[in-house]
Amino acid sequence: MTALSTSEFGARQIFDGVKEELFDDVISLETSVEWMKNTATFKRKFDGVYMDHFASRRKNMILSHMNSKEIITNTIPLKLPSLFKSRIRKIEPEIGIHEATQYMRYVNHDFNDSDLNEKLFKLSAKKHTSISEGKYITIQPGSGNNIAPWKTLATNKWTKLISLILESYTDLNIVVLGDESEIDLIPFLPKDDRVIKAIGKTELKDLPGIVSKSIVHIGNDSGIMHLAGCIGTPTVSVWGGSDPDLYGWHKINSKKHKVIHYNLGCGPCSRWIEPNHSKVEVPSMCPDFKCLSQISVNEIMKNVEPFLAP
Repeated sequence: MTALSTSEFGARQIFDGVKEELFDDVISLETSVEWMKNTATFKRKFDGVYMDHFASRRKNMILSHMNSKEIITNTIPLKLPSLFKSRIRKIEPEIGIHEATQYMRYVNHDFNDSDLNEKLFKLSAKKHTSISEGKYITIQPGSGNNIAPWKTLATNKWTKLISLILESYTDLNIVVLGDESEIDLIPFLPKDDRVIKAIGKTELKDLPGIVSKSIVHIGNDSGIMHLAGCIGTPTVSVWGGSDPDLYGWHKINSKKHKVIHYNLGCGPCSRWIEPNHSKVEVPSMCPDFKCLSQISVNEIMKNVEPFLAP
C-alpha cells in the first residue's frame, strides 16, 4: 500500500520511522512540481486510490484518474470535468457517525462507530527527542495554524490552567507545543522553569516521540490532539464550532479521551458534512464564540486531574 501525502504542511514527517508499519511507501504530492513529476511516473499503477474529503480536490482527482483504475471517495469537486468522473465510486457520507467510520465504509459498508477501537489507529513512536527531565504533560493552546478562532480557547484561560497545574503538581513539567504561527502565544505563558516553551521549536517528525512520553495531552481540536490519540497518549480536548462526534477520540475510548464541548444549538458550524449555518455562514464571523467562552478553567482541570492522580 502506498500513501499519497497531499498536505501543504509537510504532515508526512509524522510517519518518519513508523511508515513501514502502515505503508510500503509514502509519496509527497505537496507541491506542483511533485504533482507533475508523479503524473507521468505512476500512470495507471494503482488498482485504487482511496481519497478522504480534504484530499478530494480537483487537482488530486485528475492525478488519481490518470494513476489508478478506480477512485473511492465521499466527495466529488463541483468543477471536476466530466471526463475525470469516470471510474469514481462515491460512498455517500452520513451525519452522526465518526469520520473514521466514514472512511472504513469505503471497504466495509456495514462498519459502524461501535466497531471503532484503538488498534485501528495505533502508531508507535520509535524516536524520542528529549525535551524534559522527569514527568511532563503536553499542552497546545493554539489550533488551526492560528487562523481558526472557532476552535481555539482564549489564551488567558490556557495561562490560568497552566498556572493551576504548576501550583497543584509541583513535580510536573509542562511542555507547550505549537507551530510557528503560534509563537505570539509565548509571552502569555507563565514565566516558570517548569514550563518548557517548545512552540515553533519542534519539527513534525519529533512530535510523536515527544507526545508519546506525555502523561496526558491537553488542547483544542488540533493535529497534535489527533496524533496523541494515535500513539496512545490520553487527551483532554476543548471543542468549539467543530464537531466532536465527527472527529473526537471519545468515540474510540471514552475513558482515555475526555471531550469538553457545549452544544448551543448553533453548532457544529465547522465540519465538512452539512455544517450548521443557523447563526453564521462562516465560523470565523461568529460575534461571540459563546460555545468556547462558556468553558471554564475549572472544568478543564476537573477532567485533567484523574490522569495526574498518583
